[in-house]
Amino acid sequence: MTLPLAFLAACMIALCQGQGHDLTLEAGARGPEVVKAVVEKIRSSCVFPENRQFLRRVAHVVSNDGTDTDTYGPHFHGGIWKVTEAMFNATQDCYNEDIRLACSNISASFNIEWPSVAWSELRKPLYSGLALALATLLNVENDTPMPGSLTGQGELWARMYGGNRSEFASDANLEANFECNVKMDLAFILDNSGTISNNDFGVMLKFAADVIDAMDISADQVLVASIKYSTTTKIQFDFNDYTTKAEALELMNTTKEGGATRTDLALIQAANVLYGTDAGARDDAKKVAILITDGQSDNVNLTRDAGKRLKDLGTSVFAIGVGRYSRDELNAVASDPTCSHVLTLTSFTHIQSILTGIQKSVCETSKIFEGNTTSNSTGQLSETTLPDKHVIESEVSCGVLDVYVSVTNTKPGPVVYDYKYHVNPGTPTVLNVTKRLAAGTKVYINVVGTPLTGAAATNCSYSWSLSVTRPKDVKVICKENGVKRTCTNRDVDKAGLCSKDEFPFENPCTRKNLKRGLVRHPHPFDSTKFLLCDLVGKMYVASCPGDDIFNKDTSKCGFTSPGSPVGGENGNYSLANNNGNPCSPEAIAKGQFYFTYSPDKTKFIQCNEWGESWVMPCAPGTVWSQDAYTCIHKGDNVQVVSRTVVSLPVGDNPCTPEARAKGQFYFPYSSDETKFIQCNEWGQSWVMPCAPRTVWSQDAYTCIRKGYNPRPNLEPPVTSAPASTTPITTPTTTPITTPITTPITEPTTTSSPNPCTDEALANEQFYFPHESDETKYIQCDKQGSAVVKQCKSGTTWSQDHYRCIKEGAE
Repeated sequence: MTLPLAFLAACMIALCQGQGHDLTLEAGARGPEVVKAVVEKIRSSCVFPENRQFLRRVAHVVSNDGTDTDTYGPHFHGGIWKVTEAMFNATQDCYNEDIRLACSNISASFNIEWPSVAWSELRKPLYSGLALALATLLNVENDTPMPGSLTGQGELWARMYGGNRSEFASDANLEANFECNVKMDLAFILDNSGTISNNDFGVMLKFAADVIDAMDISADQVLVASIKYSTTTKIQFDFNDYTTKAEALELMNTTKEGGATRTDLALIQAANVLYGTDAGARDDAKKVAILITDGQSDNVNLTRDAGKRLKDLGTSVFAIGVGRYSRDELNAVASDPTCSHVLTLTSFTHIQSILTGIQKSVCETSKIFEGNTTSNSTGQLSETTLPDKHVIESEVSCGVLDVYVSVTNTKPGPVVYDYKYHVNPGTPTVLNVTKRLAAGTKVYINVVGTPLTGAAATNCSYSWSLSVTRPKDVKVICKENGVKRTCTNRDVDKAGLCSKDEFPFENPCTRKNLKRGLVRHPHPFDSTKFLLCDLVGKMYVASCPGDDIFNKDTSKCGFTSPGSPVGGENGNYSLANNNGNPCSPEAIAKGQFYFTYSPDKTKFIQCNEWGESWVMPCAPGTVWSQDAYTCIHKGDNVQVVSRTVVSLPVGDNPCTPEARAKGQFYFPYSSDETKFIQCNEWGQSWVMPCAPRTVWSQDAYTCIRKGYNPRPNLEPPVTSAPASTTPITTPTTTPITTPITTPITEPTTTSSPNPCTDEALANEQFYFPHESDETKYIQCDKQGSAVVKQCKSGTTWSQDHYRCIKEGAE
């Protein structure tokens, strides 16, 4: 039987790859690889660009990367970074200028609206890391660079966590464990012009020498070269001019000359000459350039164009500023993301942390390949652009491969990937993603190989290859007891080559199982995974965190004890099914996700699509109303609204597949501005009421007080379907009318007039001085509620500065 290889690959992908995988979003995940993936996400999103290894170090110090047994306690939700509830609450004020940009980047990069995040969600590693990043930004002194030394970071950690700075320094020194074993052609481009001071020039040379000293300088590892420039350029030495590290360090010594700043000429010389074969550059090595300058060249446009030319060759360009540098010009030259490729050298104390960051980025930089690549190393990152109707083919000799592929994450691996497939020796494996991706899509690939050992490795040499090629025909032969016979569809299905459905096994999400509450089932092939059902019968493959296995007796992954609460005393609690859980399949199918919590009117029950439920608090001063389907102020008159699904005409139903794919689940209801249309995952729509005295605003993407103008250019949040790879352990949505601000530490009293008037809100005035305490201020939410906030220790509120400032500052 002959099958087209593309057809075969399309069938195999369901078995080999299944659903995408992201442990950074799975509650309870742990381990150094998870921590590294979180730090990389935060770094590449520019939320906390110059953290100087602080996030990585803190995770190791406070929880041993989440592996300490008390990391995920039943009543503590701080996650891997052990962010306390007080620390977390301080990060909820995204109007604070110290974190305003970071909050914006979190929204843009991760579709997370941080003010609506609950502390319980920090059990997800990414959320815990983001919380610490924001908390750190709040604790770094204004106009003071993030400390880079272990001593400086130890003082910051002690201030935030209350520990001993010496303990931090002893536990956080992870640099000694870092190894970089890749071929790299590393070029320094040194500004030798008159705008560089003698002191800054000395810092440049010291930094370059430290980088060289930290690298494995040899013919099969790292080679270095150097260009210095002012009015003209000069190659100090190229990749051919030395054989030892000591010789390279000696060649780096040079004197300051002065002159103009023709950065463009230096970048062009690097592109045209230094990375050519005559200068000793190697075709199979990663290309990295480190430009050290004050960033004030003679012609910014020429410099920008020259930088693009160098990057188009596949060179990773770091731009390091010294002295009175120009960040705009450094950004124009550096590789993306610029926040991690533009660094500043302010003193020798920062050199080690910057060096480590560059080493990690360089060693993890992907290598571009177009046709094919062959190697015998492991953990090698590559990137390619897929032409139309092409596939990625992998082969291995004397070993096995796990190939991780992503279109969104530049460093896919066991923790985060979009596609994964396994390659055995002698069996070429094909990944066909062009049916799912547009032609020309850039994909990132990480090949993790394991050589055979013992007798199996006798007389063979470990190597593997990747190639981008057009699909070919492949012949499939069936044998029974050594005798060839005609293949049947059952043979193909049994071998796992193809499946009529997305998965090569039966869907256990039957009506009978759903009625019995059986929504988690063992994976038939992999004990580290399990099958998760939603309440309409769809099946998903989910992975247990770390190395845990799925326990079919408890229907949970290994380390989670059955029945442990989701929240603590001040958090949210999971309702047991035998305690009146209203989140039935029938209710979910009708779009009914919120219910009365009879023991306490100030709370309500929230469901998710899996039928799990939580007790959620109303905002202070409000109670739940099932008629209004939201929390309201006592005494408000509400209109009873039906909760049944509205069957809108097809032409009027905005819940199209295209809208849902973009994360658009809320729309205006044209007949009544006090209502809006809400979609569910299956395209059903129903009309929902706004809270009393509010109307729907599509610009604000929520209900607002009538007459209030939302901030211009406010983009609707992009929401998404429930993560298909993770059982949901914390609620991911709140009623649309709930105010976005964090519940308040201290409500204003009736003796102090509420400054949050309609006029103030219309003028976007959200902050006011406290009447009797200058260390506090009043913050308004969009609904006109006022709350009292506390300034950081040692600061007082300044209405002129519109923020808390140091006492006595002007």
